[in-house]
Amino acid sequence: MPGCVVALALILPVSALAGEVVYQLRTEEDPKAVADPKACQAAPFQANVRLPGSISAPESSADGKLKPGGRKGAGTALACVRITDRAFPEGSQADIYARFELKEGRFTGVGRCMVVSNAVPRPGVVLASCALKLTEFPPAYAGGSATSASVFNPLNLPGYNTGSLWTLRVLQPDPAAGAAPAGAGKEPAKAPAGNKAPPK
Repeated sequence: MPGCVVALALILPVSALAGEVVYQLRTEEDPKAVADPKACQAAPFQANVRLPGSISAPESSADGKLKPGGRKGAGTALACVRITDRAFPEGSQADIYARFELKEGRFTGVGRCMVVSNAVPRPGVVLASCALKLTEFPPAYAGGSATSASVFNPLNLPGYNTGSLWTLRVLQPDPAAGAAPAGAGKEPAKAPAGNKAPPK
């Protein structure tokens, strides 16, 4: 997926379940968005594709459709991916490590992406869906997940932008579950010292 864009999202926190905050994010590839060339070394696997992106906050209409243009910068993002089959057959999977730098803080996740299609709307355009467990997050939260609807353009076909719509669902600690362990930004009873929780 060299030259791909990770378009990562809308920054609209929305209340859902008790203690839950939802971010909808959209990003577009931007080689200058992440300056650290060694950032992918934090991934728990050897990444062979690095996708820096700029996060924007587009508007949506009353029927839920995103409006073109009018986006405001909301942060930066980075996806580090391990691709094993560059033909991108439907159903194939890839490891992904993604980092979202938002105003509230850093959200990091690790998971897998699955190819949904490699021929819509034309051969060479790849549709994928990713699911990540959040392993790093601001102190106010106990954990969460990130999922995406992604479009990749590995062949750099004209007229197609690579990008993703991400939903981050983060949960605050549940008082009924007892006092949270010492430290911030980690999963209850599972994380070592610091503000990162290990992926399963």
